[in-house]
Amino acid sequence: MKQRSLTTRKYGVFLAFLLVLSMVFGAFARVNVYADDSNTSEVSNAYDEKAKGSITVELQDIQSQETTNKNGVELTLYKVADIRTDHNYIEFALVDELKDLESLTGTDINDITTGEANREAAQKLEDAVLETGLTAEETVYTETVNGVDGVAVFQGKEDIGLDQGMYLVLQTNANAYGIISPLLVAIPYMTDGSHWIYDVTAQPKGIQFDSLGSIQVTKALKYNNNGTLLETTAEDASFDIGLFMDSQGQYRYSGDNWRQTVTIRGTSSNTVTFDNLPVTSKPYYVFELDENGEAIPYSADLTNTEAGNMFTVMAGEDAQASNAGEAPEIILDTNANASATISNVYGDLPEGYYVTGRITLTKSVMDSGNMITSDDTFYAGIFTVDAQGNVADNPTDVVKLNNNGTVTVEVPLGGTSGTEQITYAVMETDENGKLIDKATFPYTVTGEGNVTLSMDQTTGEVNIVNTLGNSEGYYQEEPSTQEPAAANPGSGNGNNSNSSSGSSGSGSSSRSSRSAKTGDNNQILLYAGLLAAAVIAGGVVVVRRRRRNG
Repeated sequence: MKQRSLTTRKYGVFLAFLLVLSMVFGAFARVNVYADDSNTSEVSNAYDEKAKGSITVELQDIQSQETTNKNGVELTLYKVADIRTDHNYIEFALVDELKDLESLTGTDINDITTGEANREAAQKLEDAVLETGLTAEETVYTETVNGVDGVAVFQGKEDIGLDQGMYLVLQTNANAYGIISPLLVAIPYMTDGSHWIYDVTAQPKGIQFDSLGSIQVTKALKYNNNGTLLETTAEDASFDIGLFMDSQGQYRYSGDNWRQTVTIRGTSSNTVTFDNLPVTSKPYYVFELDENGEAIPYSADLTNTEAGNMFTVMAGEDAQASNAGEAPEIILDTNANASATISNVYGDLPEGYYVTGRITLTKSVMDSGNMITSDDTFYAGIFTVDAQGNVADNPTDVVKLNNNGTVTVEVPLGGTSGTEQITYAVMETDENGKLIDKATFPYTVTGEGNVTLSMDQTTGEVNIVNTLGNSEGYYQEEPSTQEPAAANPGSGNGNNSNSSSGSSGSGSSSRSSRSAKTGDNNQILLYAGLLAAAVIAGGVVVVRRRRRNG
């Protein structure tokens, strides 16, 4: 499987790769199979081509850290080269999966005699492992560092030992410990020209992360309507999202927050955030998890939803995108606060799911052909309408309207499948969903009407206009605080069966209405008091003038 170690190349020059200099300078050069070919019986440590070996990796303390947390660091070992003794000396040959790669042209793994050569070869082989997805049997081994000692031991399948060859060691998860560079280790190697070592110990150095970032993951629900993806709402659903270090979802991020649950309740999407992630140049990948905590593969083949699968997991929200069938690759080194979207595409909606419709409600308050501002609060109820045209007694939703503006409300399509045509009636109500009493309401209401939604038409519009009556209410001129918009109650997408056909006047005065809302106490006593005060004040002025004239 493809995977990447957690390291950045910009730090590579500062990292050590092997336990001792003798390993760096002597491990990979061609060495005779016998110390003295002319007299093998006198060799104290003859090469044993059948011997098994092991690799022990000991993580070192990071000097810049007060306490180094090595627990949980995951290391993966790849066998990248076999050993050959055809010419009576040891040499290494790349495994079949790697030997013909153009990216490795010019890389001589038998001429690694310096630390810099080891570093360059290891980085090239890391990229090659990514390119091929090296997964052959007895080729890949993964160990997790446990405890404070920071030791991981690779002893092969069933701990019977590793075959001889050259191995690439990669860190395959992010961890509070820090990052180590990839390194190459050979089994066996010779230290002094006469002794072969089959059990190898390596002590790579690590450096701490410079900064931390975050990944915000959006989970979106879609319904596949003959290739058109429609937004889908779930009444109550939860999904687990996992953070991984490889594009196949095999190696998970080792932090405690590697797994997050996103809940979608009464909407078509929601987000979760993975925080405090080490920022490196190596990518993270996000996957939805199944009930066993395993990564669900991505696919852009939406026909899967018609082949008995409950849903298809797709990257992003566009099935035609080139990377829709691949795990989102997120590199925090270029964007420390990144985001990704995972869509579940359904062919048949489960119970409690329905295709999302949207009704946009426009509210205008008018007086004498002019749009006016109002301190009143208005509401609209969304009522279902049955096949016989009967309107439900109670609304499915009550929406607070935006005076002289719009608001959009999400509603479900009809039927038990949540995909059938449905008609909604939109009417002005009070905040509790009770229809207004138009006989006492100080406004004339027009524009209420029905909206029919289907999978071919998932949006609709209703324009409700409240016009102030000639003798009702009270208003006064005030300086305009906003650019008055022209009222166009009759506009829309043709999906409103009873919208009014008004037009704006040429004036642009802004008036503040003081009319009473439905159910409010009319302030008649206040007005009477103000009128009485004005009469008394007028009487005082008349008396004073008469006295002066007298």
